[in-house]
Amino acid sequence: MHGPSHLLISWFMAESMGLDEPRDRRLIALSGLAPDIDAVAYAGAIVWYGFDKDQAFINVWEVIHHRYTHGLGFILFTGIIVYLLVRKPSLTGSHVKQAARNQAYRVAGLAMLASLVHVFSDLVAGGPTWPVFPLWPITDQPWAVSWSFTLAQWPNTVILVSLLVAMMLYPKMMGYSPLESINYNLDRWFVHIIQHGSDHPTTTASGEVAAADSGKRSLIVRLLIYVILFVIIAAILIPLGIDTGQLNLPAFLE
Repeated sequence: MHGPSHLLISWFMAESMGLDEPRDRRLIALSGLAPDIDAVAYAGAIVWYGFDKDQAFINVWEVIHHRYTHGLGFILFTGIIVYLLVRKPSLTGSHVKQAARNQAYRVAGLAMLASLVHVFSDLVAGGPTWPVFPLWPITDQPWAVSWSFTLAQWPNTVILVSLLVAMMLYPKMMGYSPLESINYNLDRWFVHIIQHGSDHPTTTASGEVAAADSGKRSLIVRLLIYVILFVIIAAILIPLGIDTGQLNLPAFLE
């Protein structure tokens, strides 16, 4: 499954659990993306092999991806890190400290669940020839299913586009968005754009001129956001190739 899909699924999962703290939602969202940190090794391998992507893919990416960071060991490691980040040892009072400890356990548990959902998603949406190793380091036994769809097939595209649309609509109602997982200021700017259509209010002596200018600014900013989303989707899908054979398109459209 695509990286942005993992992040958005994890954020919406955290949101559905009623977490009030943006930091907690961010930690769970990033935990859902964390198993793909092995991509750093692939980037390093590309440099190591003189920017020969084929050699880096064969010697590193095919060997490590879905293995060391897609198993119980990494999921447990993620939970421990999140717990240490959430706990508040400086609090005083037994009841307050116990409540904070319970919250830390809860967020850590949800973080591990998000990582587990990531592994399951890669099992069903990573392709039948790219197994996961969910029981590593206990065993190196690969798991795969024959009906798993690849990154280039339409279900992954539908999931990604649907989540991006949800990301655009959600802040209109709630006043915050999954972008808080990346940067709080970026989230506030994005929410203001979605709710008000402009990043800066326009004030002039003429109300009609101000309204017209604001309308133009709103249209330009919204179009810019749509273009950015289109570029993100294209940047993810074009390198993979679009498997039109899976779309059941009419012959004249293929």
